[in-house]
Amino acid sequence: MKIALVTIHNANNYGAIFQAFALQEVLSRYGEVEIVDYENRHVSRSFDLVRLKPTLHGALGAGKDIFRILPRARAIKKFKAFIRTNFKLTDRLSQRDLLQNGLKDFDCYVAGSDQIWNPACVSDRREIDPVYFLDFASNGCRKISYASSLGSYVYDENEKAILKNLLRDFSNISVREKSAKEFLDSLLGGGVSHVLDPTLLLSMEEWLVRLDVNNYKAKLPEEKYILLYTVPKVPLIRKAVDLVAKKMKLKIISLDQGLSAGAAVDRQIRDAGPLEFLKLFAGAEFIVTDSFHGVCFSLNFNKPFMAISPGKHSNRLESLLGGLGLINRLIGSEDELKGFSGFESDCSYREALQSMREASLNYLTRSLEGMGAQSARLNL
Repeated sequence: MKIALVTIHNANNYGAIFQAFALQEVLSRYGEVEIVDYENRHVSRSFDLVRLKPTLHGALGAGKDIFRILPRARAIKKFKAFIRTNFKLTDRLSQRDLLQNGLKDFDCYVAGSDQIWNPACVSDRREIDPVYFLDFASNGCRKISYASSLGSYVYDENEKAILKNLLRDFSNISVREKSAKEFLDSLLGGGVSHVLDPTLLLSMEEWLVRLDVNNYKAKLPEEKYILLYTVPKVPLIRKAVDLVAKKMKLKIISLDQGLSAGAAVDRQIRDAGPLEFLKLFAGAEFIVTDSFHGVCFSLNFNKPFMAISPGKHSNRLESLLGGLGLINRLIGSEDELKGFSGFESDCSYREALQSMREASLNYLTRSLEGMGAQSARLNL
């Protein structure tokens, strides 16, 4: 069976790269997988050394890129090397190529994870992109989604009609957040599954061994450290880092390509590639993060962590941590921060995580039933 996977795979973003890799790995148990090398400039612009956009915000962003151009260049080089080494891609195709000419010779098309169904994440104009809804797929072929995400985007009535039409011929639909399941169930009349992010389908051992992380040579900390990984850089991060540093009496290492770490740290690593990311998470004593994928890797690597709520964008974290009985690790206020006591490793969620992982893999088996899934089931 030949499977075409559409996802966000070509971005200077750790979470995007890892979810694409993980889903490719899992789908390969069912057949031959190729990631559709869709050239979406809104996404791939993150690989431009200096990102230029004719807006005030764009000008400020370009200035920041110039000030950190050397570590940025090193990081981008590492990301591109990871993609070349680990992804099996189709030819590079534009939206016009795909929608006008289609993509033939595949038995199944998969709309993958990440925020591919969030117009704000995939379009300069905040428009629904039909490519991420497999609108180019050959007629009669099976179309499914796995952990596709709407993020916190709210569809208006016109967009709901477009969305419903684009999803009408999907065989199976699954999403990453409980809120997205409830929304689509209401829109489509039910039948939507709630599954894990692909990064959680692989165990820690699978991540480290498959990518040979332990043998990757990089100048990483030799002493014990607390890892800070922040994406939206919510203000509460500063106080969270101060509290954890005082409590644990360890140095703070920041994994952040930006000019600032968003908090007081002992060292900021601005040029980490994907393998350094994994190595830093695997070696940390404790993790402070406001990132969804920061939490995913903390869980997978069995690290004690504090998740700082990114406010209105916290539905992903609430869905995941609520399902694992770890909502107390999601901190949204100074009072919650002062009452935090989870500085030690906690294995109580492992059984729930394994159960969710098995349910998610079973979803894929059911979705691909009759297309080689019977043999794949034996290898899960």
